[in-house]
Amino acid sequence: MLVLFYRVLLFFGIFFLCLAVLMNFLSLTSKQNKINNILPLPTEISEIYDKNFETLIDLDDLKRFVGEEVKKKNYQGIEIAIYIDDVIRKKYFHQIAYISNETNWLLKVADYFFPKFEFLSAMDPKELAKKNHAICNQQAIVFQEIVKDYSLEYASIGFEIKTPDGNNLGHFASAVKVKNDWFYFDSNLEPKYNRRDPSIFTRVLEADKDTLKQLYPSDDFSLVTKNMINFRDLNSFPAKRGVMFQKMTSFFSNFFWIFLTLMALMLRKYLAKN
Repeated sequence: MLVLFYRVLLFFGIFFLCLAVLMNFLSLTSKQNKINNILPLPTEISEIYDKNFETLIDLDDLKRFVGEEVKKKNYQGIEIAIYIDDVIRKKYFHQIAYISNETNWLLKVADYFFPKFEFLSAMDPKELAKKNHAICNQQAIVFQEIVKDYSLEYASIGFEIKTPDGNNLGHFASAVKVKNDWFYFDSNLEPKYNRRDPSIFTRVLEADKDTLKQLYPSDDFSLVTKNMINFRDLNSFPAKRGVMFQKMTSFFSNFFWIFLTLMALMLRKYLAKN
């Protein structure tokens, strides 16, 4: 029985080694990653988008760009948050961004069986900085990553709003605290409102229907209640578990064969002694 178990471990160890080598070789010859980082702006989209930001594909460079402008214009407090919001609006248009996953077969399997979790979506701000497209939570991640460098408190605001047609309106935005006031920011849907007005933040959390309708006139808020809008992740990275899962599956996709092979060798050594 132990001999059979040894052979099974060794077989799968070699199998996963070959799989890891093959997938890494194919990823080196693939151009998919470069193509997927910068996508053409869809003709039907009307957004604040500036193609000049397509050259800023490194998070440190993006932060440096913002920092130089903040220093040059002597922005303070809420002015800094508004400027960062403007930068994110110009850098991204609304479309989900995915990570390069050619070598992460475990993540592909998880995404196949649980597609609603969007395991393949980009969540790491360094990865998102390479893109010119992102959805609400992804743009909020980059916005918050830059905001935190200016000693400003920040948080996430999640929407799970029921609508009369039976669907849920899901959305993700940010909040920034300046002195004693919180301010509302949505770089993704780019609503038109006074970003210097702290009462917008308060009214959003209170699920004020008139305010929500003013921000998002095409959506139905007739069933909205306060418990459908969630203030969370105070001064905390909102996607830490998602990024951790992506990194763990990437590690095991590439190195699981080592664990199996070592177990096989240990079992072989045991069998040789007995």
